[in-house]
Amino acid sequence: MSDNQKKGGNDVLEFFIGLAMLCVGGYLFMQNVQVTTEHLFRFSIFGRRMDGLVFVPLIASIIFLFYKYNIVSKICCGLSLLLILANVLMNLRLTWSPTSLFATIVIFVMTFGGLGLVLKTLFANPDGDHGKNYKKD
Repeated sequence: MSDNQKKGGNDVLEFFIGLAMLCVGGYLFMQNVQVTTEHLFRFSIFGRRMDGLVFVPLIASIIFLFYKYNIVSKICCGLSLLLILANVLMNLRLTWSPTSLFATIVIFVMTFGGLGLVLKTLFANPDGDHGKNYKKD
């Protein structure tokens, strides 16, 4: 078996080890993040809350969609759904649940170490050289 075949086998093994580390680290990270909301669909004008106002463009675009079915009505409906999705995402609050320093370090090492191994194998040169400053013998 040649040296290139051994190196190719190591790259595949490094890729799958890195992918496993990335998946485990990502899973542990997501287990420690709590997602809550504040006031969903909060919209205010001059200090007054207008909670349902975000649905007005959707209602108008649905009426327009059934009245005159064309590309403009589809775009308006899609943009109003995008506005509602943006409103929901802007009102999410992500917090890190209390955990030990050791667990936090393990999570970050698994996640970013796995990402480093995956990127190393994905962006390696075909002849096995890693990076532009690699010196050949």
